[in-house]
Amino acid sequence: MNPSRAYWRGIYPARRRTLVWPREHGAWGILFISLIAGAACGLSNAQNVPRLLWLMVGVAAVFCLRTPVENSLPRSPFRPRGADEWRWMMGVAAAYALTCAVALAMLDRGGAIDLIWKPGIAAAGLFVVQAAVKRAGRAGRLPGEVIGAFGLALAAVAGWAVGAGQVERPALSLWILSGLFATNQILYVQLRIGDGRGAAPASSSRARKFFLAGEALMALLLMAGAMARLVPLLALLAFVPVLARGAVWSFRTERSPLRIHRLGKTELIYSILFGLLIIAGFRLAH
Repeated sequence: MNPSRAYWRGIYPARRRTLVWPREHGAWGILFISLIAGAACGLSNAQNVPRLLWLMVGVAAVFCLRTPVENSLPRSPFRPRGADEWRWMMGVAAAYALTCAVALAMLDRGGAIDLIWKPGIAAAGLFVVQAAVKRAGRAGRLPGEVIGAFGLALAAVAGWAVGAGQVERPALSLWILSGLFATNQILYVQLRIGDGRGAAPASSSRARKFFLAGEALMALLLMAGAMARLVPLLALLAFVPVLARGAVWSFRTERSPLRIHRLGKTELIYSILFGLLIIAGFRLAH
């Protein structure tokens, strides 16, 4: 066996993946649905497509790089256990960093850096806040997930800016809509997991009421945004499927077994449907 490759072959495959690959499957959907929606809504010239492709490569590299960086922290439960794991994680992190550097160089060559540095800084700031909130333990888990979702949804602003060649106000509306959609998904998944784990009837009832109140508040915010002409009315149709499925589930009296992988696939389908409807709503409105 080649000695230069022996070190990582001795690490369990699942462990290799845990050290360098993002564990948040739902985060992939939030990130790329937001990014693609922003790019599709803002695209004004076919010449901007190569820059958008480099943006996607750079965003994916940064998102992946976050995992080994977090795993290197002293309190990380997935911190490398030996020299071989450290070498593996650092090597993959270097590959991510190099990919990101190449993507940024190509974006800078196309003059797109000036368009994306503000949403990039804002996203970094939200992730710092998320890390601080999560230090509160279990009480900070849900707020931390929501804050992180809005950080990922800022990809919509970057995608719109690069696609349009300029930062426009509708991009901020798209960011808020993407964040609200992700928040709805987070609350719904938490509700389903609680029911699936056999939560007490009183606790389950409180969770359902909290979720329904959140959906009602979200619907009011969406209507207020449309009335203020901050959000295209057609774009609100993108929320109808998720608001309807949440309301239907909340009023169900019988419990069904939780199939977490099936739930993940179903939520991915809802994310794709949201992306398609939100793109149609913004493109038709403009």
